Amino acid sequence: MSEFTNFRERLPAILRAIAAGIPAGYLFDYLDTPIPWMIGPMIAVAALNLMGVAMHSPPYARHMGQVILGSVVSLYFTPPVVAALAGNFVAILAATVAVFIIGALGAVILSRVSGVERKSTFFASIPGGAMAMAVLAERYGAQIAPVAVAHSLRVSIVVIVIPFALTYGGIPLEAAAYRPDLPLVLSILVPWLAFGFLLGEVSERLRFHNGCLLMPIFFGAALTVSGIELSAVPHGLIDFAQLMFGLVLGARYERAFFARYRLFIPFALLNSFFILIASVAAAAVLAWAFELPIATMIIATAPGGLAEMTITAQALKIGVPLVVAFHLFRVIVVNMGTQYIYACAAWMWKRWRS
Repeated sequence: MSEFTNFRERLPAILRAIAAGIPAGYLFDYLDTPIPWMIGPMIAVAALNLMGVAMHSPPYARHMGQVILGSVVSLYFTPPVVAALAGNFVAILAATVAVFIIGALGAVILSRVSGVERKSTFFASIPGGAMAMAVLAERYGAQIAPVAVAHSLRVSIVVIVIPFALTYGGIPLEAAAYRPDLPLVLSILVPWLAFGFLLGEVSERLRFHNGCLLMPIFFGAALTVSGIELSAVPHGLIDFAQLMFGLVLGARYERAFFARYRLFIPFALLNSFFILIASVAAAAVLAWAFELPIATMIIATAPGGLAEMTITAQALKIGVPLVVAFHLFRVIVVNMGTQYIYACAAWMWKRWRS
C-alpha cells in the first residue's frame, strides 16, 4: 500500500498531528528535556488520539526520519571506531542472548497474568520491532493484536523512561570517544541524503526490515571508513527526524484499537516494565563484566527500537557506534532467528508437558 493511499481523507488528521506536534516539541525543548522533538510530539499526538481527535503521521515520516538519522550515525564509523567495535563482539553476543532470555521470561509472566496463550505473548515480548514480530506472529497462528499493543506500549515507555533516567538519575554519562566535526556542504549533503533515501526505499520494497535506517548507515559508514569526507547534518534536520519519529509513535495510539483491547493493556504495561528493569540489570552486569560505560550499555540493551535507541544515544552524545552495533546485531538475530528459536522452544515445551 502506498504512503499516499487515501491521502485526501487523511490530510486533516495529518495537519492536526503536525499542528499538535510542533508546539509540543518547542515546549519540551524549552523545558530542556532529553530528545524533546520526539518525546513532546509523541505524547501530544498520542494523548489527542486517545481522546478521540484523529491523528495521522505524514506520508514517509518514518522513512525521512530514519534516513536523516542513519546518515548522521554513519559519520561516527571511522576506522579506529570500527576496530574498537570488533573488540566488543563478545559483549554484543552476550547482550543478544540476554534479550531472548528476558523476552522468554516476560512471555511466561504475561501469559500467566493475562490469560493470553504463550504463542502470542512470546512474540509480544521479544524486542524485535512491532511490524516484524506481528508478521511472525501471524505466520505461526498467534494473535496479532496483543503483539501490536505490547510493542507499542513498551517502545513508548522506553523512549520516555530511559532518556529521563539517564539525564536526571545521576548516572554518569561518558561522552563518546569520537564525535564527527565536519563542515556543512550542501552540494554533498543533498545528493547524499537523496541517495540514502533511494537505497532505503529499494531495500524496504525488497522486505529488508529498517532499510531506511540501515542502508544510509551502511552506505555512509563505507564512505567514512574509506576516508571520504562527507558533510555535517544540520541540527535542525536532526530535530526534524525526531519530530517524524514522535508523530509516527503517537499516531499508533488509535482510540478504537486501544479501547478494544483495554483489558490487555495493564498486563502489557506490567510486562513492559519487567522487561525494561531486567534489561537494565543485564546492562549493569555487562558493563561490569566487559568494563563498558553503564549509560551506554543501558541504551544498548534497552528493549526499544533500533531507530529510537540510536537517536537517544545521538541526542545524549554517548557511545553512538556501540549502541548501533548492539542493536543492529540484535535486530539481525531477532528478525532472522526468532522463528527458529520459537519453534525450538515450542517443541521443548511440548516434550516437557507430555
